[in-house]
Amino acid sequence: MTEAEPQPQPQPQRSTLRTRRREEVLGAIRAAAGAELEGQGAAALSLRAVARRVGLAPSALYRYFPGRDDLLTDLVVAAFDAHADAVQAAAGRHRDPLAAVRAALLEYRAWAVANPARFGLLYGAPVPGYAAPPETIGPGARVGDLVVGLVEQLHAQHRLDAESLRHRASRLDRGTASELAALARRRGYTLPVEAIALGVDGFVRIHGVTVMEVFGQLRPLTSRPAPYVEQTVDAVLAELVGPAAGPREAR
Repeated sequence: MTEAEPQPQPQPQRSTLRTRRREEVLGAIRAAAGAELEGQGAAALSLRAVARRVGLAPSALYRYFPGRDDLLTDLVVAAFDAHADAVQAAAGRHRDPLAAVRAALLEYRAWAVANPARFGLLYGAPVPGYAAPPETIGPGARVGDLVVGLVEQLHAQHRLDAESLRHRASRLDRGTASELAALARRRGYTLPVEAIALGVDGFVRIHGVTVMEVFGQLRPLTSRPAPYVEQTVDAVLAELVGPAAGPREAR
């Protein structure tokens, strides 16, 4: 029996190698841009500084990002996706939708505190001269869609508090109701308008307290932001499903 001749291994195609190299360079550019964002802030982001970190000529960087705004958009989309991924993972650890809402809202704050520069890019002061393009809308809506989806599950299980819904409906002006109904049509939400309003109210509270903490505005009010935010989340849940059921059932 003769030993089999070794078969030549197929060589990667040049296009595959080019694609891999491009992805490697893109990864390096994004990492460098993230470091610049952490150190200098979004308003000071420049392609020249990013190119210097990567070790590329500025002209070479333009093959990947034609301008600063293109790089900013890439960072914005990546930050929205990273935030949403973290929130989705936290919610996904719970089968009960109420517990999932609680986990999602707590993670919304936790990710922001752990990533203040990226959160600031999304919700801080506008970058002069930059307008976020339409491709940021979908990633930016992911967390809201997730939370509304969980509230829809609670509604389907008849767990939303009837008194809270009646009270919210009584305070809902016609213009806001029309806008929320239009939002529901755009995003495919199936909740009644007063339930959407109740969910939006709660999300705005958590977003607001998160913004205050990340940007240092909560510090004069409390030295213990984590338990304060947790209490705020529980208050939101109590309004959603009733004070007796909210915090107890969500844990």
